[in-house]
Amino acid sequence: MASSAWPRWWSRNSGAAASDPRQGFATREALVAFRQWAARRATPMLHGRPHPERSKMTTSSAFLFLRTLLIGGLGGLTGHLLNLPLGWLVGAMLTTSACAMAGARVPMSWSLRSVMIGVIGLMAGSAFTPDILSHARDWSVTLIGVAVYCALVFAIGIAVCRRIGGQDRTTAMFSAAPGGLSEILALGPSCGADPRTLSLVHGMRIAVILALTPLVATSMAAGVAGAGAVDVTAARRVIDLSLSMPPRDVAILAACLLVGMRLGRAIRLPAAHLTGPLILSAITHASGLTAAHPPQLLIIAAQVVIGTSVAQFFAHTTWRMLLGCLAIGGGLTLVNLALAAGFAAGFAHWLDVPFATAMIALVPGGLPEMSLVSIALGLDAAFVSTHHLFRVVLVLIALPVLVRLGGSPAPQGKPKPHPQA
Repeated sequence: MASSAWPRWWSRNSGAAASDPRQGFATREALVAFRQWAARRATPMLHGRPHPERSKMTTSSAFLFLRTLLIGGLGGLTGHLLNLPLGWLVGAMLTTSACAMAGARVPMSWSLRSVMIGVIGLMAGSAFTPDILSHARDWSVTLIGVAVYCALVFAIGIAVCRRIGGQDRTTAMFSAAPGGLSEILALGPSCGADPRTLSLVHGMRIAVILALTPLVATSMAAGVAGAGAVDVTAARRVIDLSLSMPPRDVAILAACLLVGMRLGRAIRLPAAHLTGPLILSAITHASGLTAAHPPQLLIIAAQVVIGTSVAQFFAHTTWRMLLGCLAIGGGLTLVNLALAAGFAAGFAHWLDVPFATAMIALVPGGLPEMSLVSIALGLDAAFVSTHHLFRVVLVLIALPVLVRLGGSPAPQGKPKPHPQA
């Protein structure tokens, strides 16, 4: 009996050929189809095409990967020297995205990106000190505010994507969702949304938010009553090249990183590579087991890698496509920023939450990216990470239900391919 993992037609055709020699042609067809099926099983796929990051790395692909990191590193250094807010990330993002649009191949190792996201989780988790946790009960009102903010952003975004972008209902719902990028790209195609549209719209959203949010937060904070001062120099200080750390702290942080990433994937946490290490780091720091932070060089490397990975969403993109996504993603981003500024002003006025901290905690720029922004600007990373995690979980729970109730069927025809580097 054929194995249940084999295609059904294999056992049917092979049995027919054994009893009737005239079935040889069908057998040859079955052999060809079986070889194609086996090749697909052996090659990891992404949206019907070979996965670009899980195939065997050749010398040429390794050279392209190192070249991408070099371009991103030089762009990040330029952004740092120009004293841009979050200059390492924004500089790397702008230079590699420009190269991708120009037709250059800018591949990025998503495994490396996952590790660097885990490093950001360690850094964000280190903010959960006993003093911070004593104020956690005061966050219930702001979490309700995040839920109301997400509902408004979602409703306005659907109208923009439908009327201006001409998207079908399901794609519009996923394009408007203020959720995590990786989760949206994983859920969207399975529900009938166009993966290329989702990649470009959400990639543009993240790019615009990362470029504008630090400037908006730091420039408006001084003019908002009760906002408090923001120590922007924390993001622009002299680079600390020291990697020294007690072996005990190194072992604790390494265990939080490795075990957290694996545990997060095992129990299917949203943004598992960030939230797993973040939770374990928060537990170890809140319990007083360690007070160590990842070295600054690792944080800089994380900025460069995360900024460089955004360029993947602009590969093989024409200017016409980019302008269309800029109109949608940029318009949605401006709406998100305006609403976030209004909610942040309310948090600052009535709840005594610093304006910049509330602003960074509200804008849907991605859980890893906004955690990194809060760390770089010297804000309350625990507050920011908790609110973004709540937003992602809320979207992941509510979006499939809303799509099932109000989404349109998957469009007929071959889906558009996911952008490849």
